[in-house]
Amino acid sequence: MRIALMTNNYKPIMGGVPISIERLKRGLEAQGHEVTVFAPTYEEQEQEENVFRYATCMKHFIGGIVLPNPFDIRIEKEFRRQKFDIIHVHHPMLIGRMAVYLSKKYGIPLVFTYHTRYEKYVECYTKGLGKLDGVMPIYLHTFLRHCDFIFAPTAGIRDYLEETCRVPWYRLGILPTGIEDRNFSVTEEEKNRIRGKYVYTAHTDREMPFFLTVSRMAQEKNVAFILESLALFKRRYGKPFRMVIVGDGPDRVRYERLCEEFDLMNEVVFTGMLPNEETTAYFAAADAFLFASKTETQGIVILEAFAGGTPVLAVRASGVEDLVDTGVNGILTDEDQDTFAETLLDFCQGEINRAQMSENAYAAGLLYREETVAQEAARVYNEVVRARHMRTYSGALQA
Repeated sequence: MRIALMTNNYKPIMGGVPISIERLKRGLEAQGHEVTVFAPTYEEQEQEENVFRYATCMKHFIGGIVLPNPFDIRIEKEFRRQKFDIIHVHHPMLIGRMAVYLSKKYGIPLVFTYHTRYEKYVECYTKGLGKLDGVMPIYLHTFLRHCDFIFAPTAGIRDYLEETCRVPWYRLGILPTGIEDRNFSVTEEEKNRIRGKYVYTAHTDREMPFFLTVSRMAQEKNVAFILESLALFKRRYGKPFRMVIVGDGPDRVRYERLCEEFDLMNEVVFTGMLPNEETTAYFAAADAFLFASKTETQGIVILEAFAGGTPVLAVRASGVEDLVDTGVNGILTDEDQDTFAETLLDFCQGEINRAQMSENAYAAGLLYREETVAQEAARVYNEVVRARHMRTYSGALQA
């Protein structure tokens, strides 16, 4: 099967959608399918096989991402040349509209994955301009009518699409992001290398608690909330600890200044961007993964933490609460700094069975292997293509 994956953002941008697409592409190719990613152009991109780069309008847009140009005429030329069997688009706007156009013009089925709570994402950048809770579902309802099938990363997001965006249940399914096998097999040597780098104090050989977050340094990821909570935790805990933040983005300087303001310079380390193959060991080495974003539909980094056997302490939000089971593989709290700080304190003082929570996290991660996810995607693709062919055949007979 020839599959077109269409996206508004991709590598080298670090984020959940690019990672999800890359892993889906790799998993489908391993099954023998021909896959081409249609992605915007970046100055620092690397040449990659079966990735078609279309034009970019703005190099720096909201949250540090580019503004792609879905009207680039080369998109349709390349699409027509390859004669695809199915389109899988990953955004409802910009390239999403082009995907609808191509689907209709060439009679090719269109599948969509709902990756982002767009109304919450945009609210981060439009404070004071009014709520978008009512606008985005209306837009999505209009867009989704053109899709043959819609994937949600979790059951909760599937319910949102059915109930709020009025998508019929029979056009909905669940397709999480796949987790690579290497995430499940980090060696003790690799873990110890990371822990040795970050979690020993200068005055003692005793280890300190090691917290981790992996995120783009952008407003919608709510990293400031984590830093504010850590400032409260520091005063109550009264002992050394380490917080490592992996990632980069437009708000990194602001977060570094917050660390100075909160007297966290000795506790918080910013690593900047790291390759995915390096972050695997960080997930496995941490005592707990901290997560505060409320714009996710799933949160790939939560699953990567699970694969490393690391419990997740997170702010309760859609998508996240489908993965984190409080007291089992992590803890969910309200978006309240005092509550989050108290949860960290309980975690470090032995009020929580961390060993059992770690085992449960690992078991949860095993359900999301990359190979399994790609197989489910291919199964749905085949069903959608068959259904489209049947409708076309029936229409021809009636004519």
